[in-house]
Amino acid sequence: MSNATERARVESHSTGASTSAIHCQDLSKAYQMYAKPIHRLWDVMRLGGPRYQEFWAVRNVYLDIPHGSTVGIIGENGAGKSTLLKLLTGITKPTTGTVEVQGRVASLLELGAGFHPEFSGRENIYLNCSILGMNEEEIDRRYQSIVDFSELGDFIERPVKTYSSGMYVRLGFSVAASVDPDIFIIDEALSVGDEHFKGKCTNRLNEFREQGKTIVFVSHDMGAVKSMCQWVVLMDKGEVLEQGTAEKVSDQYLKRAHERGNERLSALHRGTSEYPRWGSGEIEVVDTQMIAADGSKSHVFRTDEPFRVRLTWKAHAAAKRPVFGLGIYRSDGTYVNGSNHEWRHDPIELLDVKAGEEGEVEMSFDSMPLLQGQYYLTSFVYDHSKAAPTAIDHREHVLTFEVIDALHHQHGLLYLPTLWQVSRRAGGGPTEVRESRR
Repeated sequence: MSNATERARVESHSTGASTSAIHCQDLSKAYQMYAKPIHRLWDVMRLGGPRYQEFWAVRNVYLDIPHGSTVGIIGENGAGKSTLLKLLTGITKPTTGTVEVQGRVASLLELGAGFHPEFSGRENIYLNCSILGMNEEEIDRRYQSIVDFSELGDFIERPVKTYSSGMYVRLGFSVAASVDPDIFIIDEALSVGDEHFKGKCTNRLNEFREQGKTIVFVSHDMGAVKSMCQWVVLMDKGEVLEQGTAEKVSDQYLKRAHERGNERLSALHRGTSEYPRWGSGEIEVVDTQMIAADGSKSHVFRTDEPFRVRLTWKAHAAAKRPVFGLGIYRSDGTYVNGSNHEWRHDPIELLDVKAGEEGEVEMSFDSMPLLQGQYYLTSFVYDHSKAAPTAIDHREHVLTFEVIDALHHQHGLLYLPTLWQVSRRAGGGPTEVRESRR
């Protein structure tokens, strides 16, 4: 047994199946991977030895999830999270080990799973509710509330093959939440919904929590994980790497994501072909670095933490009044911010530069204002000695970076520190004021 598995067993927060909504014992799932389709046929016909390789999507998982708890499953893509949920719901049978589930289960896993594409939304409601164990009378009684929650309107009579991904989520969640489950299991399907419907789903999940139902969900949103979960399971390469409190395990996940993100983006920069670059060439920006709060080079940062950008330059020929600047873009090309050392109320005037001179330009930011996502930098040096500035060294997409930690429960592009104040009063009584800073 691996150290990760043993650690998972020791840290489990329940004592056995008798007190558990879900109990997993040495749970594993292997798939047979064939290089060519014909090899599968040869194995079926037993022509020679096996020609497949085993891939263990889930391996040696021990879990005890108590009744009434909310548990988050986190990890990078390919860690085995979705396969684990399929094992918990009985969609996939384990290769080894056991799963014990006590209570009525409803799930929302792969987008569109369980829907017949040729059937209308209404017909799929009856189909899915029947699969979940409801009789026709019970479905009739709940039908309108399902449609109302989904807000699909007239689309409910159209074939679901015409639905967008967001409409699939609306229908799937509305059906799953309607069956009054004891255990509600959700994959990342809610990540494609619009913000209004996500809010409705979150409110419904909070209602389930207050009713003492068990919730298991997969998410990459650490803000949601920390706010909703009492217990979090971190998976990596099919194994439970760690489990514990939401604060502890989500911080461990972010630390690992930070390290792997740096490795991935560093390799990307080593292997990426040149992006557009132009200019007269008197001055060259020979290096661009982003520096974290601890002074280390990094390509991954957290929202609201300080960072610096450093441009190292070298003059190959004399240049008059060069101006250094920086542009920040989202990965889709959205222009976030641009500035240079002269666009200030107290500009730094760098006079003429001589051939052979070199130096650095450093921009310090008190806090990372960006929310979670991928971004890139563009660096530039321009000659401002003429009426119309001309490029000396303009380099597009010089460095890619990632913001991984948007734990401030804000959405969009920028983190805006905010003081919220809510007051209330009854009749002529005193005013009660509550406030929260985010």
